[in-house]
Amino acid sequence: MKTNTLVIFSCFLVMSCANTVQQQSSAPKTAEAKAKPIKVQQPVRIEATKPTDIVDVLTVTSKVQVSMAYAGDSNFTGKAVPGYQANSCYLEKNAAQALAKVAQQAERLGYQLQLLDCYQPQRASNHFMLWLTNAADQSTKAEFYPNLEKNQLTPDYIAAHSGHSRASTVDLTLLRKNAAGQWQQLDMGGTYDLFDPVSHSDSNAINSQQKANRLLLKDLMQQQGFFPYAMEWWHFTLSNEKYSGTYFDFEISQPLN
Repeated sequence: MKTNTLVIFSCFLVMSCANTVQQQSSAPKTAEAKAKPIKVQQPVRIEATKPTDIVDVLTVTSKVQVSMAYAGDSNFTGKAVPGYQANSCYLEKNAAQALAKVAQQAERLGYQLQLLDCYQPQRASNHFMLWLTNAADQSTKAEFYPNLEKNQLTPDYIAAHSGHSRASTVDLTLLRKNAAGQWQQLDMGGTYDLFDPVSHSDSNAINSQQKANRLLLKDLMQQQGFFPYAMEWWHFTLSNEKYSGTYFDFEISQPLN
């Protein structure tokens, strides 16, 4: 009787322990499943109509130079880009007004803003993605992506949907007058649209003066609510952009009144 009782009691303990181990081992799996929710891909909203609050920056401030790189052939594609029919900088009104304040402060310090890209039609991004697929065209490699291959440019430098298409992002640099009284670009340690690690905001491949120039631009922009993009020293987006979920695709056809 004692032997049978001991055996039965031992079996009960083994079964209880097994159940406890099974429950304990299943708990982390449940927690792990909760920690990794399924992400739902949100559809991209493309809007072809220009809203009335997207304005020409020159109607808000005259203290800037507008030099849209994609309106001509001095860009990484080597040609004028679809959607850029005029050398005009369009931005959502709040972004334009914030940029005007940056320009005003820059002027007080003896500088001027040079705007290199503002609103970018979605068709331009489509064109850039198509350009990436043409591996035979390497005509601009030496100037714009000397240390990378085309297939390495996306998504860090070229994306299927650019923040520029939301009309609150601007690419720019600073100008200062030289001894002859002519405006010239500050040395930022790398030219605009140079797709290379040297263009990263915190690059250590540039000298102290170049770092100071980048920091000056960054400080001026951040003071008015623009935040930088770490991969490109020239790229800034308004923090409270109005059209954060919309990508526009109307042409830049003329200066807006």
